[in-house]
Amino acid sequence: MTDKGGIKMKYTNAYPKYQFRRITDITVEDLQKMGAKAVAVDLDNTTVIDSSYKLPEETRKWIDTVRSAGIQVIIISNTIFTRAWYLGKKMGDIPFIAPAHKPHTKAIRKAAKMLGVELENLAMIGDQLFTDVISANKAGAISIRVEPMKKEKLFAGHFKKVRAREREYMKQYHNEKNKEKCTA
Repeated sequence: MTDKGGIKMKYTNAYPKYQFRRITDITVEDLQKMGAKAVAVDLDNTTVIDSSYKLPEETRKWIDTVRSAGIQVIIISNTIFTRAWYLGKKMGDIPFIAPAHKPHTKAIRKAAKMLGVELENLAMIGDQLFTDVISANKAGAISIRVEPMKKEKLFAGHFKKVRAREREYMKQYHNEKNKEKCTA
C-alpha cells in the first residue's frame, strides 16, 4: 500500500461501476441492464439532503417507480436507527439497515439475504466512494455513485477532506487507467 499523491492505494476498490448525477437520473431500464433485482440506497446526500428528515418529492416518486417495476428497495445507511426508520416509513415502509457501518460489507450481505437476491443482483447507490462504493465493491454488489445533493453542513470540515480525497482518488484512478491504455 504505497501512498501516491496523498491517497493510500488501499482504496483500489473504490471506483464505482456506474455513475449518475442524481439517484433520480437512474431509470428502471438502467437498473435492469445492470442486472439489479434489488436496490440499496444511502440516505444522506443520496436520497435526502444531508442530515434532513424531509424526503424530496422526486425521490419518493423515483422509489415508487422502481418498486412498481418489481425492484425491491432497502435503505443501507450509517445514520442512526430512528432516522432510518422514520425515512423508511416516509418512503413507503421500506426496510432499512442502520447504522450500517459502511465500508464494512456486513450490511450489504444482510440486505441481499433479507431481499432474497444474490449479491451480484443488488445495486448499492450512494454518494461516497469510501463508504458506499467500496462496501458494494468488496461485497460483490453493483456499485453506483451519485453526486452529493448538496454540500454537507453537519461535520463540514470532515466532509471537505473526504470530498477532496475522493476527487484525488478519481483523478489518480483515471491517470492509472490512461497509463495502462498507453502501454497496452
